[in-house]
Amino acid sequence: MKYTAKSLILASFCLSLLNGEPSAFELQSGATKKDMRDLKDIADFTRSVISDFQNKIANLEQSVDGLKTVYEGISVTSRQDNLMLKAQIEKVENLQALVESYQVSQKPQVELIQNLKLQVEANTKNIEQMNQKIDKLSEAFLQANEEILKQIQVLSEQAIALQNNIQGIQNQPIIASIRESNSASVAKQYNFSSNNTDNLKEAKNLIKQKRLDDAKEYFEYLIDQNFAVAESSYYLGEIYYVRKEYNDALPYYKTSASLDSKASYMPILLWHTAWSFKYLNDQENYKKFLQTLVALFPQSEQGRKAKDILNK
Repeated sequence: MKYTAKSLILASFCLSLLNGEPSAFELQSGATKKDMRDLKDIADFTRSVISDFQNKIANLEQSVDGLKTVYEGISVTSRQDNLMLKAQIEKVENLQALVESYQVSQKPQVELIQNLKLQVEANTKNIEQMNQKIDKLSEAFLQANEEILKQIQVLSEQAIALQNNIQGIQNQPIIASIRESNSASVAKQYNFSSNNTDNLKEAKNLIKQKRLDDAKEYFEYLIDQNFAVAESSYYLGEIYYVRKEYNDALPYYKTSASLDSKASYMPILLWHTAWSFKYLNDQENYKKFLQTLVALFPQSEQGRKAKDILNK
């Protein structure tokens, strides 16, 4: 910092008082030594004040220099910060430009996705409508199928009935021969009841008692009376089967099955029919009746046995 003009003049005057000889002015003014000492003291004081001022000025200059350095550092830092801020702004602007460019480039994709969503929704609605139509068609088909099955069942029953009638006609010779053999003398020999239900019961009791000949006469009498022909034929077949007269047993089994294919004794009938063919060395019919037994009565005891034989 520069000294002011007033400070320099004052300092010069004080120094001249301290260091010079008494001037002509001093001698003419009549100043005493005491005055001179006072002036010297004033000069010393002034010197100390000037020195103090000089020190303060020096300190102020140092402070100013320090502030200047700080200011310059701050200025440099500020410029760097400004540069960095500018660079960041440029980056942000570049990023914003990229985002805008990306949005522009993705706009067709967004529109495509929206169109696909609309198409999917439309297809979903179409599928729902088609499913509803399919459900209605399925319901109609099931109803029609039930009707068809009912008709098939009716036709099957009619076919079975027709087949049974045909087989019944075919079996008439056997029944007729039984009736012919059941002469009036036989009827007199056995005290048959007028109630054929009792006669059937008695015939079964005779079977249990192993009185096969007497049971045979009762069953033949029942056939002659056209009562329980299917069941009586079955028991006659059983009598011949026990006697190992398989050729005679088979026609009765056939007659019984043709007249009542749903009888409770059918598994046994088919089982003994198969074994009758087996004992007659007819392997083809033996296997055929075993297969029929498994197909019609798989849960019966005879059906399970037949299945075990076929699986060997």
